Amino acid sequence: MKNYNALDILNAREERVYLIENLIEKYSLPIVCLRINYPGEIKNNDLTSNISKVLREEIFNIFRDYVLYEDFKFTAEGPLLILVVNDNALIVKKKTIELEENHLLGRLGDIDVYDKDGNGISRKDLGYPSRKCFICSDMAQNCVRAQKHSINEVIKFIQERYIKYLNKEAEKTDE
Repeated sequence: MKNYNALDILNAREERVYLIENLIEKYSLPIVCLRINYPGEIKNNDLTSNISKVLREEIFNIFRDYVLYEDFKFTAEGPLLILVVNDNALIVKKKTIELEENHLLGRLGDIDVYDKDGNGISRKDLGYPSRKCFICSDMAQNCVRAQKHSINEVIKFIQERYIKYLNKEAEKTDE
């Protein structure tokens, strides 16, 4: 997989925003956007690819009957899934929060929801607390801004979480 630099990541971010704006203009419906929380500049690798496949399938299963548009690709930001969903944006956000909180890999994904006017819907809008850090109990945004944890520490957590997921899936098939 291709390696990207910080400028590539910024450009990919701008392309994502532009795509979302165009989809909102075209459909006037909520947008779901999945990215994988992975530190550093190398966001496309086997681990992020595998995690995105699992979360993509979970998201698609939740919204299967409501998806009017789907785009999945690998960008400098890492794996990216964008869906146009014909449902109420607040209900969509609630369902994505439930996935983030209840699926073993859910916290490894960043699932944004935009309403039909392009406004991002936050956890706070629905009365949920901000996301906690993977490593400690502080708010995730505080740790990211302060670079409280090393990239290797975060990657190790992500790897361990994915292995735990694989082990649980293996147990299911053994039953």
